[in-house]
Amino acid sequence: MDASLTSRLLAELLPPDLAAAVRQHLLHPSSPFQAYKRLAAEQAARLLSALQPLADWALRCVADNQGAAGLLVLLALLAALLVVVSWVHRFVLWWTRLALRVVFWAVVGAVGAWVWNRGVVESARDAVDIVARVVGYLAVLKTVWLAEYDRYEGQQNGGYGDGGRGRGRGR
Repeated sequence: MDASLTSRLLAELLPPDLAAAVRQHLLHPSSPFQAYKRLAAEQAARLLSALQPLADWALRCVADNQGAAGLLVLLALLAALLVVVSWVHRFVLWWTRLALRVVFWAVVGAVGAWVWNRGVVESARDAVDIVARVVGYLAVLKTVWLAEYDRYEGQQNGGYGDGGRGRGRGR
């Protein structure tokens, strides 16, 4: 970008005092920012001239061994895929852990508010009532499960009712 376009953009986008500060401290040729910018550009040019033969050699090797280059590209893609899958795995674990912590502390807060509103004795009575109902439900569930398990065992051991397995009817 030339200087006039930069000055015009600064004047249009920034307040006048901020535009003057940017011109003085960042865009002035003797500012430290410009000195560091020139130094970085010179070092990048030196680095580019030093790395140019290495890049030419690498490109010649790739051109000479196209089969190996394809295999290397495939391995690089596989490695990148594994890295991304690892990131996604860690991201999902982090969000799951965060969600479970939020739920845990929400339950702790709700129980605390419940005890605060009802009182300790009434809350204890309510908790005993709730636990008794849950235990009763689990006892009924256990009875049903054991009955179904016994019925299944009876079918496996004694056949399906009229003697023996595999007796076909129809078709």
